[in-house]
Amino acid sequence: MIYVGKVKPSILNEPINQPIIEYFKNYQPLEIQVPDDKDKQSELKTTVLNGFISGDMKALIRNNNNLVSRDCLILDLDDVVVSEVELIEIIQQKFNKFQYVLYPSVSHRIKGVRYRLIVPLDNSVNKSDYKLLIHYANKKLLEGVLGQVDDSNYTWSQIMLLPVITQHTSIEDIIINDTEKQLPTINLLEGAKVWSNQLKPKEQKFIRPAYFKSGGSRYRNTTTNLFESLVLGCEEGNRNNRLAQITGGLLARAVDVEFAYKLVLVANEHFNDPLPIEEVNNTFESICKKELSN
Repeated sequence: MIYVGKVKPSILNEPINQPIIEYFKNYQPLEIQVPDDKDKQSELKTTVLNGFISGDMKALIRNNNNLVSRDCLILDLDDVVVSEVELIEIIQQKFNKFQYVLYPSVSHRIKGVRYRLIVPLDNSVNKSDYKLLIHYANKKLLEGVLGQVDDSNYTWSQIMLLPVITQHTSIEDIIINDTEKQLPTINLLEGAKVWSNQLKPKEQKFIRPAYFKSGGSRYRNTTTNLFESLVLGCEEGNRNNRLAQITGGLLARAVDVEFAYKLVLVANEHFNDPLPIEEVNNTFESICKKELSN
């Protein structure tokens, strides 16, 4: 099913029972003029343009609880580190045997090379499997193509904007690879799990100090709050910021970089949904460069 709606409000239209490739073959993109003002660009993306989710929902209110499954990998290719021509060639080489749709995003050529890639799966996937496949596709299948991956890519109920024609793009920029094959979900998941397990840091065992008395309140300060933030956890959407705050706090207190990194790994493991190790590394390295540069 294809669910169409806007970013705000998060109410979706009645679903369209149509294969995603057929939907895009018949889709007529809206022609718009993207404004230079950033606030107007944001308003355009959130309240004017339509986006979509492909899968199965139990209600037409877009949130993580209502989304049951997805049947397409949808990748927001924002931080592209190759040229536009190279990107298109790489996608064609890697996915030529399978169905896919590749089209410029609204900010394409305004903020650099920005595309959206949709790859139908031959079986639907649940939340955890979808996040693993997105991570695998971004970091392994498209290795060398993307720099920093936007954390919103991993949001389960993230809506993706449909193609539009802007002053910088044309209808010819929308590429539809219509073959009989869809990406084999089971094989892809097996490869993603093997790859993911190879990336996992060695598990660290911790004591359970519940039998100790609570610390004295007269000693509470910002350092106390920092220590506690290591195990407080964090919801989706703020995980990178939390790790950045922890990293900065540790480095500001002259904690050895190696020890600081180990503590950041501990903090990430206490999140409700831990970030992939590459995301942790990128955030940690970014703060180190900022805090420790001469």
